[in-house]
Amino acid sequence: MATLTFDEQQADQLSLDLFVRRVDAVLCREDAVWSAQTPEERRAFVRESLRRARARGLGLVSERGVAAYTLAARWMGPEFEQRSSLLMALLDAQLPEVRRVHGLGEWVHDQLGPQATPASGDAAIRRSFAMTEAWGRSA
Repeated sequence: MATLTFDEQQADQLSLDLFVRRVDAVLCREDAVWSAQTPEERRAFVRESLRRARARGLGLVSERGVAAYTLAARWMGPEFEQRSSLLMALLDAQLPEVRRVHGLGEWVHDQLGPQATPASGDAAIRRSFAMTEAWGRSA
């Protein structure tokens, strides 16, 4: 009987592919416009979002973190985080990912609203930071 073996690079690629498919599946369930795109377009977008999050050193590695970043990029446009220095500082902070993702979500929610301003986005981040203080400060 032949044994199937993978080298480390192949295993990493398989893991990445599975991760991208799982994030895509979650987004498909939640967003009809997303699911209307071809699987190749959706997965390429998730891969690019993951690459950007890693390239910027944001430390968003969980499905929740990557999905939040992917949705923010989809709704707010590429390099959305550069719109707010406070958002950039939050994403770069040495805080648990769950706190940074929560702040990102609050910022996006605010910015999609009809009364959104840069100041209202910053206020949303500050409220989120205060609300999640119990979640700890360590990464």
